[in-house]
Order: sequence, then C-alpha cells, then structure tokens
Amino acid sequence: MPMTKDEQLIAINHIIKRLLLNEMTQGEALRELRVDVLGLRQEAYTELTGVSRKTLSEIENDKGNYTAEIVNKVFKPFDLKVGLVPTSNQLLAAILTN
Repeated sequence: MPMTKDEQLIAINHIIKRLLLNEMTQGEALRELRVDVLGLRQEAYTELTGVSRKTLSEIENDKGNYTAEIVNKVFKPFDLKVGLVPTSNQLLAAILTN
C-alpha cells in the first residue's frame, strides 16, 4: 500500500537522520528512499532521474565515485542534494538539537 505524503515525509526525515548519524551509507539511504518511500523499481527510478540503471545500482551499492551532479540527480526526487556535513559527532548533535 502506498504511503501518504505525511508518511513519506516522516520516512524521509528518519532516513536522513540515520544517514547523518552514520547509521547507514548514502547508497543504503537511496535504496530505502526509492523502494520504501516511492515504491519504485530501479528501471522506473532511472526514468524519473535520468541516470542509467548501472549508475543507480552502483550508487545504491556504494560503488563507484560519482560527481556531485550525478548524486544530486538521484536524490532530487526527495529534494535532497550534496552538502557539507560536520564530521564531529558533537558538532552534528549540537546542530541537530538547536
């Protein structure tokens, strides 16, 4: 059963939080967003984003070294893009709590 918009937003926020806290990789986050939030197979998602299935698969499996432009394309359906994230857990915690 498809998620409501509110359920999608909650799921996206949960995945982003886990990604920021290093509880999952970027590839794992993308796969969960694609499958759990949108319910799309790789083929449908590649049509949505304009990247090849091979590229999508490699990103989801944390392989390859893609440019920010490509990574931004695959995360665009979720209004996400490459950015700076603190490497210090203390700084990240402080930012997230304020």
